[in-house]
This record gives sequence, C-alpha cells and structure tokens, in this order.
Amino acid sequence: MDISEHYIQLRLNFPHVHDEQEEHTTVGELADLLCCTMRNMNLIMNKFKENGWVRWNPQRGRGKKSMLVFCVPLLEVARERFDHLLDGNRMEDAYELAAALPITMREHLMQQMEHQFGLRSNKGDRGRVDTLRIPQNTPFKTLDPTQTGMWGEVFIIAEVFDRLVCYHAERQVCEPSLAIAWESQVDGREWTFYLHKGIPFHHGRILDAEDVKFTFDRIISDKSNPCRPLFGSIESIEVYDQLTVRFVLNKPNFMFPDLMSSMAASILPRDVEMNPLHPIGTGPYRLTRHDSKLLVLEVFLAYFRGRAYVDRVEVWQLPHSGRAESIIKHDLFPDVQPRAVQHEIQGGVYMTFNMQKEGPQHDVNFRRAVQQLLNAYELSQALGSTNTQPAYSLIRGRVQPPLKVAPDQGEPWKQQSEQPDGSFISVPVLSVETSLGRASALLRCSSYQGESLSLWVEEGEKMEADMVWFAERSKQIGLHINIMPGDPVHAVYQDGFGDCDLIYTGEVFNDHVVLSLVTMYTFQNTLFLIAMNDHWRHELEQECGRVVMIQEPAERLSRLIGLEDRLIQEALLLPTYSFKEEHAHHDSLRDYRLAGYGLPDLRRLWVKRSPGAEEEDTSYPVYIPLW
Repeated sequence: MDISEHYIQLRLNFPHVHDEQEEHTTVGELADLLCCTMRNMNLIMNKFKENGWVRWNPQRGRGKKSMLVFCVPLLEVARERFDHLLDGNRMEDAYELAAALPITMREHLMQQMEHQFGLRSNKGDRGRVDTLRIPQNTPFKTLDPTQTGMWGEVFIIAEVFDRLVCYHAERQVCEPSLAIAWESQVDGREWTFYLHKGIPFHHGRILDAEDVKFTFDRIISDKSNPCRPLFGSIESIEVYDQLTVRFVLNKPNFMFPDLMSSMAASILPRDVEMNPLHPIGTGPYRLTRHDSKLLVLEVFLAYFRGRAYVDRVEVWQLPHSGRAESIIKHDLFPDVQPRAVQHEIQGGVYMTFNMQKEGPQHDVNFRRAVQQLLNAYELSQALGSTNTQPAYSLIRGRVQPPLKVAPDQGEPWKQQSEQPDGSFISVPVLSVETSLGRASALLRCSSYQGESLSLWVEEGEKMEADMVWFAERSKQIGLHINIMPGDPVHAVYQDGFGDCDLIYTGEVFNDHVVLSLVTMYTFQNTLFLIAMNDHWRHELEQECGRVVMIQEPAERLSRLIGLEDRLIQEALLLPTYSFKEEHAHHDSLRDYRLAGYGLPDLRRLWVKRSPGAEEEDTSYPVYIPLW
C-alpha cells in the first residue's frame, strides 16, 4: 500500500479531529487501526513525518499516551493520490479511493474522474485499443431479457443479444437479423422463421432452431414471467430442421414479427443456464465482467454481422455524487465546442396511482382533481426548461390544446375524441385559468377525507422539484401530500411502491412506438403496470390482444391512441411533459448516432484520427446523459 493510502486510512479513523488539533493515542492503537504491527506503525509514522503530514511526539512507558497532530488536510493528500492513479490509468484504484471518502470530499475528486469517461484510445501489444467508458448511477439488477424493466439494462442487453428480427426506425419496417426471412399463413396464425447459417454464441456453439424454441418455451411455460403476456398467443413451437422454426398461435397476430424484435425476444442458448448478471448471447459484444463497480463488454470478433469498431465498453457504477449533469458536461468540454447530437425521447413523464392499495385514488373524482392540479402547461410555465415540453400524451407529437368550452356541472372540460370504431369518448382538457378551482370542486365530490397521502417520485432533481410544486398546489385546496423520492430499480425489482398512493415517474420508449406502447401495457415489470390492479391489467392485456390482430400498422397506432385517451379520461395516466437529451462528443468520433432509448449505437461508432497523429494514448470526451 502506498504511504499516502496509509495516511488517508488513518485520517478517516479520526473524523472529529481537526487539522492542527492535538490527539492523544498510542502506537498500539494506531497499529490496530491500520491492521499492522507496532514496528511497521513506527516506520509508517516516520514517513508521515518526513512528508510533513503529521507531528508525532511519542511517549514511552505503560499507559502513557503519545501526541499526534495531523498537519495536512485529508483532501489534499487524497487528491494527490487520486490524480496519480488516474495518470497511471488505474481507474479502478481511483474509484476505490473516491468511494472510501466522505461525500463532500468525494465531490472534489469526481470532477477529475469524469475526465476519464468517453472514448480512450490506447496503444497495446496487439495494436490500438479503443475503450468507451460510460458512467452510471444505477446498478444493474438483471440482464435477463425477459425480466428487465430499466432502460440502462436494455442498453446492455441490446449489445449482448440478438433477436430474430430488428426494427428499422427510419423505414419503420422489420428487417432480418438472426432470421434471414420469415413468412406467415394468410390468417396470421402461423409464422415460420428461417435462420442464418453459422451464427456463434459467445461460448462458441452455433445457434440453431432449438435455441429459438428453448427461448420462447422458457417464457410461455412460466406463468410468473413478466413478459409472458407479450407472447401469450403462442400455442406451440415446432422445429422443422436446424434452421427452420414455426410458431403456431391461438389467434391471429399480424404484429408477431414486431414482437420478435422486442428485447424480451432476445435468443438464449439452450445449453447454458441463464445467469441474469452474466448472460451469453450472439451479439456484437460479450460480457466479461460484472460486479458492484464495473461492467465490461468486449468486442465479439466472430459476430456474424462483422466486428464492431470499439474494442471495449466499460460501464462504471459511480460512487454517489450530487453533481448536476450540466456541470459534468461543462467539465468534459471546458475549452472546446463539442459536436452536439439532440434526441427527442419517445415517451415522457407522467403521474399515475397505486391501484394495488386501498384509498381515495380508486375514486375517479379524486384522480381527476389530481389531474387538474398537475396541469402540464402550468407546470411547464413554473419549472420548465429548454429540454422539456408540456405534453398531453406519451406519444410524441400529439398535442391537446385547452378548449374554450364552458364547464359542465362540476365535471372537467371535455373534448370529443374519435375512436377507431367510429364512436366518441370525452377526454378531459386542462384549463390554466380554472384548474385549481375545478380541482377543489372535484376533491370535495370525492371520497378524500383529509388524510395525508404519500407520493412516490423517481429520484432526480427535476422530477423532485416538479412534485414540490405539485404538493404546494395541493395544499392550497386541502390535499396533503408527503413526497417520497425513490429508486425505480428498487420499485421494479423489490417491493414496488410500498405504501405510496400517487406515483410520478416516466416511460422511455424505443423507436418502435406501437411496440413500446404494447410493452408498457402488457409487460408486467413496467412501472405503470406495477401500479395497476388486476382489473386494469386484464383490461390492458385484452385490448393489446385486439391491437396485434390488426393488419394495418396505422390502425394499430390509432387503436392505441384510443386506449391512451381512455386512460387519460379515467385519470389513470396523467402525462406532464416530454423531454429531449443532448449528447456531446469530440469531433474525432464519427457515426455517433442515437438508437432506441436515447443511447449511442455502438455498432456504428468509430474514431477518425488526424493524419500524422502520435500513436500515444488519446482521450476523446463523450457526454452521455445519465437520465
């Protein structure tokens, strides 16, 4: 251990002792703190004195205390050690050091660590190695494609696995991936997929039709699998030969290839037990490490679509840091103007209710009172930013402006929305001028009795500020709200929302909006469905079952718009705003394109070095939002 690390370890054991303050102790006590012998402790103290870090006045004799004075601030020594580790590319050791320090000191060191993220190009024994380092604030709980509900986990799954089909966002069509082609019967009840030859899994075995059968048998045979409703129409799976597999369905499903492009449909090897933290797939990157602080993806040289350019991806779980992303971005590009890539996120932020719990949220008048309080336009006026836009739908581009219509007997203002079957339903329209008054009238008509209600909000500065604003508005009409920030990972994988009554969160879609909506309403690990009771889960699953029977994609979307309108009318889905992210990167990074969920497409990213550039280690900063 370096002498500075001994000093840091010892100084952390005296948190209440100030610099230049006398502390009385013994060599034996100090040796116990550093887990070393008294002889070594004396050697260590002499080195501390040589560096001018301490004053040490030893006293001899039984029971006598020696006098110790710390002369140099802990942060000064820690920063010098931290910088030395980073200069030596010892990222993991620097991480360990930062994690051991109090959070106030950790903030100072994190500013230096952030310069290590982005794409680093190093010269090794086998030539140049390009490593993309991505900081992450939320640990990965599972990389099982059938279980994950977190977009960060989906990002890893997309690189480790392939699916039979991939969705081309620009052309809005399904294209071949593991399957070279597919066909169906006219009635949409049978689908046959023909596989590419010679596609290797990361452990070396070649993929065949039995792996496809295994993947979906695993889903449909497990009633507790959260993605089972997505594939509930599968009645049987037949393997014709090594490269041909047929799905027989219990009802027409013209959206079946689209479902095969879902992350939940990632193909697994049948001869390896699924390890949810160390999975094996056929994708362009294989997982080589995953622990509490680091996940590593290494390029898979035998990938059937050709080698990816970036050799290694490291996702670092940062020690908790309160630094705002705007500050991180500024620190990465202090002197240069980076290239900016803007991405409008599909989906958005919304409020819903814990329908699993008894309470006033089961009263539609109460929910509509909250709907009036959470006026998207007023929220945007009060707290909006350049990256957000008030939204009345999770489907980007759907705008629902307030209408100048007289209120009708205490009910919210209504707008008639045409349904796919030609009928009309009334959809509430939020009015800036009267939202508080109408909220108060609706609350009086509801079953709310003045009790305090708990509001779970996804952790984050922006969303927590939204709910402080909402709680203040609620107080004005006698609605008492307690805000409880929470980790969405904990909410999905552990105890849901516990005893909370209201829920404020967001949904991030991929580029296939129809598939994303069907997933949101049927995949049991979405935050929205976790909040719903059995009645609404059944309703949503049944309606999505009817959607997939529709042949025309535009009609499917229309049907899902009608379903969303119904949820808004029932005040079960209260959209507030959509948002966009801005990635920034060095000019040398080329083909930096954003794929689903607003993350870079690693399969296309490459580095253009300047002619005649030195083959020394080079860093290319990249800012990837941590939303």
